[in-house]
Formats: sequence, C-alpha cells, structure tokens
Amino acid sequence: MDETVGERIKKLRKMHNFTQKQVADYLGFKQTQIAKLESNDRKLKSSSLNKLCELYNCPKEYIIKGVGKYSKEEFKFRSSKDLDLNTLANMNRIIRNLKELNELNGD
Repeated sequence: MDETVGERIKKLRKMHNFTQKQVADYLGFKQTQIAKLESNDRKLKSSSLNKLCELYNCPKEYIIKGVGKYSKEEFKFRSSKDLDLNTLANMNRIIRNLKELNELNGD
C-alpha cells in the first residue's frame, strides 16, 4: 500500500527528530493541526508544502506523490537543544543553491 501525504510528513518529521510542536511553531500552526495533517484529516496548503520542502530539503513531488528517494542532510551542531527550524530551513536553501551553482559550473 502506498504512503499517504500525511504518512510522509510524519516520517520526515520523525526522521529529523522534530516534535509536532516544533513543526507547528515553524509553520505557524497549532500542534493539533500537525496531528491532523499527519493523519490526513487536514489538507496541506501550497504555502505549507513549500515551507516543509525547505525544512526537509526535499522536492514537492516527494511529499505529494512519494516520487523519488529522500536522504536526510546531516548537520553537526554544538547543541541542537534549542534548534530554530527557520534557521535550518534557511541553511537547506543555501545548500541547495550552492549545489545548483556547482552543477551549472560543471563541478
């Protein structure tokens, strides 16, 4: 049986060791809204999809259709206790842009 969008969202969250509350705060939601997304009781809006893709550094097609493989980027922090997910999403965006620039340069 294929995974649902909610199951993929939950799998990504757990893979990154984030709580529903952390992801909810990042998206500007309540924790219960994340629970509903993960149980497919709530539809994912495109603005939230974009933010999740930035957070997890994955293509939209992976979350929506389960297309492709996903591998987690590994970062080393001195302390991840108070990790700000907005900062992590920005770091992912920078890394993705650098990879694209390297591809354009033939590196």
